[in-house]
Amino acid sequence: MQDLVQKYGGSAGLQKIIASFYEKVRQDHGLMHYFFSVPLTQIMADQLMFPRYIMRKPEIDYRQDVVQTAIADIRISMHVFEDVIKLLHIVLANAKVHRNDAPRMAMHIIEMVEETRSKVADTKKSFYKPADITHDVLLTFFRSQGIESKLNSATNEIDSMAMYGLAYPLHTKIDKSGSAIELFARAKAKESVEVFDLHPIVMSASALITPLNFRVFKDDDGHAVFEGSYRVPTQYGVPKRLLQRVTNHFTWRFEEAFKADAQELLINVMAPSKDKVLFANA
Repeated sequence: MQDLVQKYGGSAGLQKIIASFYEKVRQDHGLMHYFFSVPLTQIMADQLMFPRYIMRKPEIDYRQDVVQTAIADIRISMHVFEDVIKLLHIVLANAKVHRNDAPRMAMHIIEMVEETRSKVADTKKSFYKPADITHDVLLTFFRSQGIESKLNSATNEIDSMAMYGLAYPLHTKIDKSGSAIELFARAKAKESVEVFDLHPIVMSASALITPLNFRVFKDDDGHAVFEGSYRVPTQYGVPKRLLQRVTNHFTWRFEEAFKADAQELLINVMAPSKDKVLFANA
């Protein structure tokens, strides 16, 4: 959503929108419990620190209703939630956000607000401190979801199978110096396909899936490889729920990038069964 934030006044503009939304909800007796025990300062901080964890979705998703993603214990009735969303759209309109941009901006704001509400209500640890981010911690994170994962000592990446929310094999790397977690998904090209043959796919996928960075390269065996990547920051810590969300969404968006491969030059290794190769070695 950073493009919209910059378009409508930068961080200062976003903070004005959030503050107005918060106050209007708190002043409505039928809605005020949505922010019960949730301080504005925490909402502001999360909106500014973790926007990369809410990945841009396919455009059709923004035509759908916004859904509650908070933990079950604090979800509110549907009609109240709908009124909260309507109020946010009024605030966006007052801030001169174009009606074509408002659905995306509203959805991203609410997803982060739902995370803040959940964090305030948490009774168990749901947040990794920057120093917590290690291979062992990430392996436990994936395995606790039932996802088979292993550390690849050759690449220093955690390789995770396509299962339980992951639509495609995922490779996760810790960038300590850059204070980030890097997500990768890769597809080898078919025999006789060269790197230059994949350049049109990179261009098309980059236009289709704007959040991801795409490139092609030759692996150690000389095979052409198509790769998508995405980075999330760790300098402010890592919310577990948002990490789960962004890893899932990343693989969904990469799988969607195969639509750019009209000539079927790539090998799509996505499969639900264990008898197929889900730990891609690319």
